[in-house]
Amino acid sequence: MRIFIGLAAFAAIGLALAGGRAAEAQTAAVPGCVALEAAAETALGASASAGPASIGYPGMASANGCQIAFAGDGTTFGTSFQAVAAKLDAMMTGRGWTRDPNADADGSTGTAAGYIMGGERVAVSVNYTTPKGVCREDTPTASCHPTPAQMSYTITLGLVPAS
Repeated sequence: MRIFIGLAAFAAIGLALAGGRAAEAQTAAVPGCVALEAAAETALGASASAGPASIGYPGMASANGCQIAFAGDGTTFGTSFQAVAAKLDAMMTGRGWTRDPNADADGSTGTAAGYIMGGERVAVSVNYTTPKGVCREDTPTASCHPTPAQMSYTITLGLVPAS
């Protein structure tokens, strides 16, 4: 019985590793995804996850590409989503990407931008939320001052390869 359980656990681990390698291979199959992930991790000083995804880009139908995602709070990324977006903007333009003003969008707790190079596009989104009760719903978001630990960030870079 112990051997069977051990073999079953070993098989499950093997399948999980094989699945991880498959996702890694799919991510690497999208040209530029691995390099973009590494550059974004360096720019933000945090680890990301990356994988194949359907990517939406303003003015275009969704396409198969690669999504790089960061999650964390203000203790990791700071208390200014604009500063996080500025780090990513500097990284993107420093790598030769051109900002696409048609993809820009701003809100009180997030911002989005788009970048073009050749036929490729990258949609960047930086947003944060706070737990219910931290900010009053009947006052402007600007009047709320959550602590860094109360700011839950979602940061994504969606790469649409050239078609």
